[in-house]
Amino acid sequence: MFNTQLFEAQSLLLDAYDPEKDAVIEAGFTRRWDYGWGSQLDAAIHPLSSFQVKKKREEQLKRSAESRDSFLFAVRLREDARFIGVLELPWVSWSNRLAWLKVLIGEENLETMYLAEALTMGLRYAFEELDMALVASSTGEFQPQVLHTLLNAGMKPYVRQRQMVYFKAQYWDRIIVGISQAEWNTHYREE
Repeated sequence: MFNTQLFEAQSLLLDAYDPEKDAVIEAGFTRRWDYGWGSQLDAAIHPLSSFQVKKKREEQLKRSAESRDSFLFAVRLREDARFIGVLELPWVSWSNRLAWLKVLIGEENLETMYLAEALTMGLRYAFEELDMALVASSTGEFQPQVLHTLLNAGMKPYVRQRQMVYFKAQYWDRIIVGISQAEWNTHYREE
């Protein structure tokens, strides 16, 4: 039953986020609009300096340690432990067993290769370690590869916010997707 490692997959590792080292690399990732949008849903999207990323991540780690209602991991390549992105559960409702999941991979070519694997690791952690009943995430029509990956992982569209995101001189729908623990167990859980 417990043959699968939570923090290791075929090509990736989930590791502690190191604000001193990882923030410098992540600041470069925020220059990519898709990454910036995913990491700054509550603010206007713009590139962040390494100081801004470090401060934001230190605040997240402090909040996580104090309240235990959020989690942050560095996503690293297994072969050389290189930092390639983050896996976040920025909001966990323990009483309702609900969590929000964000998987952000910094480079577009690496996102194509590793997003599905990182997403599966995040869902496994949420369902098998935290015992969540439902995990949700969001993307938009402007990110067809991310939407396709979320749907392939068994997530279903729950909410469509029409013309919510302005990108490349056009308004796009934001799509909130989710998967229940029962659906996860049907599709992924080891016997």
